[in-house]
Amino acid sequence: MRSVREVIPELGKSLWVTNRDILNGGLFLKPNAKVLYVDSNLGSNNNTGLEPGEAKATLEAAINACTANAGDNILLMPGHTEAVTSTSTNFDVAGVTIIGIGSGSLKPTFTFAATSSRINVTVANCVLQNVRVQAAVGDVVTAFLHATAAQNTQYIDIEFYATSTFNFINEYTLGAANISDGCRWVRNYLRTADAGQLSLVVTAAAHNDLKFQQNYVVHAATVAGLLVAGAAELLGLDVSDHNFVQTGQTDGSGGVLVSTSGTASSGRVVDNDMKTADAAANVAVPIASKIYAARNYIAGADEVGTVIAVGTLFDNT
Repeated sequence: MRSVREVIPELGKSLWVTNRDILNGGLFLKPNAKVLYVDSNLGSNNNTGLEPGEAKATLEAAINACTANAGDNILLMPGHTEAVTSTSTNFDVAGVTIIGIGSGSLKPTFTFAATSSRINVTVANCVLQNVRVQAAVGDVVTAFLHATAAQNTQYIDIEFYATSTFNFINEYTLGAANISDGCRWVRNYLRTADAGQLSLVVTAAAHNDLKFQQNYVVHAATVAGLLVAGAAELLGLDVSDHNFVQTGQTDGSGGVLVSTSGTASSGRVVDNDMKTADAAANVAVPIASKIYAARNYIAGADEVGTVIAVGTLFDNT
C-alpha cells in the first residue's frame, strides 16, 4: 500500500496514477468511490474515464458517469479546456468533487463565449476546486447558476478572468430562497476594470450560512464586492479571514463587502480589508442588517487606511 505522500507528488509530475493508487493512498475517503479523469487533449467521451489513458473529454461526460453521494471524484488534467454553453455543463449528480490539476496556463479552463453561457448547479454537496473561468464575450450574465437545490456547494481556488471587453455581469447567481444554504467560497479571485460588473455573488432571496473566506475581488462597479442580496435576510452569514475587496463605490455606506436592506440578518463580517473611492462613509455591511462587524480595515479615496472601532460605525446591535 502506497502512502498519500507518495501519491500526491506524482499527481504534479506524471498523472499516470491508477485509481487503486489514489484510493489506497488515502487521498479520497470513501472506499467505493470512483475517480474519473477528464482531458480535452487526449480524452474521448467514449472512454471509461477510469484511468488517465482512458480519460473523458468533457466534464459533463464525467459527471454523468458518477453516482450520487458516493464520494466520486473527478480530476481535470493539466491543460484541459472546455467551451461552456447554457446547457453543456451541469452539476446534476450530488456529492461529486471536481479538482483541477495544474497551475498558471495549465490550470483547467472553462470559456464562456455567449452571454447565456453558464454552469447549472442543481444538486447539493458538490465541490469545485482549482479551475480558471474566463469570458470570451461581453456581459456574460452569470458563470454559475444555482437553479435548484444546490446546498453546501463549495467553490475553492476559482480564478475569474475578465477585461473591460470580455466580462461577466456576476459570477454566481443564487436562485430561490434557501436552495444555496451552506454554500462556501474560498480563495476566489476576480479582477476586472468593467464598471458593469456586479458582485461576486448575487441573490434576491434569503439564504442561510453562506461562508466567504480569503477571496480577492477588485472591480470598478459601485456595488458591494462579495455579496449583493437586495432585501434578503442572511442568517448565519460568515465573511471572515482576510477577504479583500476593492470597488468603485463613491458611497460606501451601503456596504462594501456585503449589501442588503434586510434588517433581521445574523452572522459576522470580521477581519477583512476594503478599498473604495469613498474617503468617509464606508461600512463592511449595512448597520441596520444586524450582522456583527468588527476589525475590518478600510482605505478610502485618499489612500489613508483607518480601523473603525468596534461600537462606533460597526455597532450592529
